[in-house]
Amino acid sequence: MTARHLRSYWLMLKWVFLSNRTWLSLNIAVQVMIAVGFIYGISFFYPSITPETAKYLTAGAPTIILITVGLVMAPQMVASMRTEGTFDYVWSLPVPRMVYIAADATNLFGTTLPGAILAVVLGASYFHFNLSLSPLAIPAVIMISLGSTFMGYSMAFAVPKPMLAQVLTQIIIFAVMLFSPIMYPAEQLPGWLRAVHQVLPVQYMADLLRGTLTDLEVNLGLAFGVVGAWFAAGFACTWLLVHRRQ
Repeated sequence: MTARHLRSYWLMLKWVFLSNRTWLSLNIAVQVMIAVGFIYGISFFYPSITPETAKYLTAGAPTIILITVGLVMAPQMVASMRTEGTFDYVWSLPVPRMVYIAADATNLFGTTLPGAILAVVLGASYFHFNLSLSPLAIPAVIMISLGSTFMGYSMAFAVPKPMLAQVLTQIIIFAVMLFSPIMYPAEQLPGWLRAVHQVLPVQYMADLLRGTLTDLEVNLGLAFGVVGAWFAAGFACTWLLVHRRQ
């Protein structure tokens, strides 16, 4: 990356933040509420919370927060800009398009992080267990956030109609929250759905946080490999779509 790209990135980072500061501030508040809701609210579904269940909930809540912002917020922002007619203006700015994408993704990540951290702290405190923090938690969080964000961008740029992209995000997050082994073990799913999740990244994203925040046994090497592959695919698709779009 050249000095020109770095300067463009810094300028776009400030421009994106100032242009969306109201929305970004609201996003922080929403993520905090989601963190509280997932830790306190979902625990009411269980007659009793076992240590294993507590760890699944505590690691699952920040996973859903990170995935939601990437797969829902990012494409909805793009769809909104396309509907309002501001998207072509952004594309006409004298900076590389991927620099804008990087600045936008950075702002999204920054507004997501407080809610994700709060969910972990609340979970450990509310369920009374000690976290098993690993230094790998940092790259795990970054990979989950950016991987889901680039997958969200790919969908937003590939779908021709903004309204269709918004509908798809709702379907995806519904499936992720209810039918993905994030807040519960994969063994609780039907066999065919477990097989589907063997190739999708969602289960492995949850495994990344389970393996770096708690003492639950997961295959971290496999999780990093699968999520890394989806991250690379999402980035490549975003790059191709961004440079193809006129």
